[in-house]
Amino acid sequence: EALPPVIDARRALDPDAPIIRDDLEGRTDNHIFDWEAGDSAATDQVFAGSDVVVAQDVLYPRVHPAPLETCGIVADMDKVTGKLTVHTTTQAPHAHRTVYALVAGLPEHKIRVVSPDIGGGFGNKVGIYPGYVCAIVGSIVTGRPVKWMEDRSENLMTTSFARDYHMRGEIAATRDGKIRGIRVKTLADHGAFNGTAQPTKFPAGFFHVFTGSYDIEAAHCAVTGVYTNKAPGGVAYACSFRITEAAYLVERMIDLLAAELDMDPAELRMRNLLRSEQFPYSTATGWEYDSGDYPATLRHAMDIAGYEKLREEQAERRRSGDGPLMGIGISFFTEAVGAGPRKHMDILGLGMA
Repeated sequence: EALPPVIDARRALDPDAPIIRDDLEGRTDNHIFDWEAGDSAATDQVFAGSDVVVAQDVLYPRVHPAPLETCGIVADMDKVTGKLTVHTTTQAPHAHRTVYALVAGLPEHKIRVVSPDIGGGFGNKVGIYPGYVCAIVGSIVTGRPVKWMEDRSENLMTTSFARDYHMRGEIAATRDGKIRGIRVKTLADHGAFNGTAQPTKFPAGFFHVFTGSYDIEAAHCAVTGVYTNKAPGGVAYACSFRITEAAYLVERMIDLLAAELDMDPAELRMRNLLRSEQFPYSTATGWEYDSGDYPATLRHAMDIAGYEKLREEQAERRRSGDGPLMGIGISFFTEAVGAGPRKHMDILGLGMA
């Protein structure tokens, strides 16, 4: 029987929206979670006292990793030795072993996970999918090796995607270009399952770095997760840790602020980047940045690109009207890999650093 779907996350919380997870007892809506980071009151105060405020709605669309090789597993349970050997296309073999031990009731030292060249992953192959578990159970029950390999359509429909954020960003600054505050409201489309890896300290991981690489007085973000009729969320492209969404948000807002102030976007960034003498630096959302020389890094990148000459060429083209339109984009962000510092990102006893 065809049921009415919920495709648009912005409609997921409407009173008349169909309930996606009606299999969950007591579920009366499509709301998954609300979480926030930063200081809302302090941020509101900074915005009220700032010369310039710029806002924009930003969609960071859903993307599927589509690795060249799809997900697969060969599970082989040896009933004589009581050992389980698993050949699987996983990017996180130690996490898989921990979860398989929980599912199968075997001690971890009795499970060997072999992860060969996996034909691409991009975070798509971090998760533990039902096919893996079914193959392991099948081998335990039959005492024979069991293989499962998904086809391309199954990979697209059932494995983890990345992104799918509706973001409302605001940035506050002085008239001379000192950034004072950033405020964000986000609606996160998690598909039909809340499949994110949840760190213990930060509810949705690295979206807390939406302050970027800048010295910002106050910041606050609020995120709401909702169910829709789409493939589950996950860690694809750092999805459940939200680095790319955070970096895109802050860099987009700075470009908008530069346009509002009629200021070169590189100069605006240079005025607000963290200085080497400020490290270690604690952000307004609770992260600690260890070290760096951000202005020198930006200057070096601009020198490599020949930034000043590029701007001159751009200005000349606009004056003369000759040739194709020329745009110049700048982005500066502090990268974080794995699942971040162990003290903050302990998942099931795994640091995932």
